[in-house]
Amino acid sequence: MRATRSALLIGAGAVLALVTAACGSGSGAPDTATPTASATSSASAAVIPDGEFTAAPDGVVNEDTGEVVGDHVVPEWDAQSREAVTRTAEKAMTAFARPGMAADQWWDELEPLLSSAAQLDYSYTDPANVPASAVTGPGTLVDDSSAYLGYVEVPTDAGTYTVVLSRLDGAAPWLVERLAPPDGQG
Repeated sequence: MRATRSALLIGAGAVLALVTAACGSGSGAPDTATPTASATSSASAAVIPDGEFTAAPDGVVNEDTGEVVGDHVVPEWDAQSREAVTRTAEKAMTAFARPGMAADQWWDELEPLLSSAAQLDYSYTDPANVPASAVTGPGTLVDDSSAYLGYVEVPTDAGTYTVVLSRLDGAAPWLVERLAPPDGQG
C-alpha cells in the first residue's frame, strides 16, 4: 500500500510539473518571468559590458557634494601632510578664538577653513560666546590613524581644543570638521 501511494504522489508531482510548464506563458514559449538555475546564478554575478558606463570627465562638479570629479590622489601621512594639518588647525583655531570680533568678519575668515558640514554647524555661532580668545602654543597632531582624518590639539587661553580635520584625497586641502572645546566646556 505504501509503495502504491508513493508512486501515485511521484506521478502526480510529475504531471503537475508538466502542466505548470505548459501553462506558464500561454503562448507555448518558455516563461521568462520564472527564474531558472542558470539565470539565478548569472544574476548574482552580473557583468557590466566594457564601455557601457563611462566615468564623468575631469572638471565636472558633483551636484550632491560639490566635489570636482577628477583623479584622486591616495593620501599618506608624510612630513608635508603632518605640517599642513597642524598649520590648518592652528589657523582655524586662531580664526575661531576671537570673541571680540564682529560676527560678519569673524565668519568671513573662519568659513573657508571649514568643511561644508562644519559650515552648517557653525554658521549660527556667535563669536562672543566662544570662551577662548587666543591660541597660546603650537598645535600637536595626536591621532593619525586615518590618512583622511587628523586630530590636532591646539592650546588656548581657555584650555586645549581638539580640532578634527578631514581631506577628500591627498591633493585636497585639510578642512575643519569640528572645533571641540576642552572637557567640561561647550
